Amino acid sequence: MKRILKIGLDSAAPFPLHSDYNSSVFEGFEVDMIRAVAEVLDLELHYEVSLWKTILEKLYKGELDMICSAVTMTTSRQMILEFSKPYLQFQLCAVVNGGDGLIDLSSFKDKKIGIRTATEAEKYVMAQFPGNATVHTDTNDELYKKLLAHKIDVLIDDSPIVGGFLAKHQSLKIGMFMPVTESEYAIAMKKGDLALQHQINETLDLLRQNGVYDSIHDKWFNSIKLV
Repeated sequence: MKRILKIGLDSAAPFPLHSDYNSSVFEGFEVDMIRAVAEVLDLELHYEVSLWKTILEKLYKGELDMICSAVTMTTSRQMILEFSKPYLQFQLCAVVNGGDGLIDLSSFKDKKIGIRTATEAEKYVMAQFPGNATVHTDTNDELYKKLLAHKIDVLIDDSPIVGGFLAKHQSLKIGMFMPVTESEYAIAMKKGDLALQHQINETLDLLRQNGVYDSIHDKWFNSIKLV
């Protein structure tokens, strides 16, 4: 009998990492990658979909086995969770409406900035721009709609997710990549689950060696600038 893994999934659907689980087609880079991992390890995947802040809490409590949903590997998170080897490098970037422009950090003066709740982008904005007005949303869709409606001046988000939304909304553009925000996504697991961590890492190495990882990466990020 296959081992069942309960995987937390962000209901905000950060495409192209993954689409809406309840849509007619569930797809994306992380979907293909974790399926490839499951095939090697003979695992059965059961997804649990919830808001980002909720799935992080459930994993910490041990109610989930892992999260493969745009989890930024940070020092603080490594203190309470286990992480696989990184599988994607990216950078934070600022998104603006087409007629607007950004030159450097001084361009953010007096701008209303949008960010998603409980993300590394939110931490960055609160630390970097403490004097700015900020708008916090639970979902990506809500955040980008506010920018399109000019209810915020700029939003800051992970570059893979930005690439997915820019493909849908041609009127938006990347104003600038935020300096010194290079980061990595990794699979998050319960603290102490070292056996699963070892299996996942070995499998990720295998997928890189046999070309499967590169094939999946090229499929989803061929036209998206990540850093």
